[in-house]
Amino acid sequence: MDLLFNYMYSTAPQPAVSGLDTPPLAGYGYGLPLSRLYARYFHGDLQVTSYDGYGTDATIYLKALSSEANELLPVYNKTCQRQYSTPVQTHDWSSQVHSAMFIRPFSTTSRNKHEQKSS
Repeated sequence: MDLLFNYMYSTAPQPAVSGLDTPPLAGYGYGLPLSRLYARYFHGDLQVTSYDGYGTDATIYLKALSSEANELLPVYNKTCQRQYSTPVQTHDWSSQVHSAMFIRPFSTTSRNKHEQKSS
């Protein structure tokens, strides 16, 4: 039971090699770990309980109210923008390497200060 939520751990038997082009969809060891990750993303959980002589139960807990099950979205503000921007000038992929006229500032923002001034 301790290994169930480890990635790549599987108790499924190795699939038989067949002449079909479709790969097997079970036994990779990602089902339970990813399911628990999704449940925790929405403030829930996935628990597995074994009952000796009866079997095993997998229980998923999710918030019933949509206001409680909101996503944890990343915050993007001016402080974060500095992490995703750089003052280093890079060449455009379509420009000539040695021409200074085609150098553009690299930024992940949709419009940087240079573009806003020229608009």
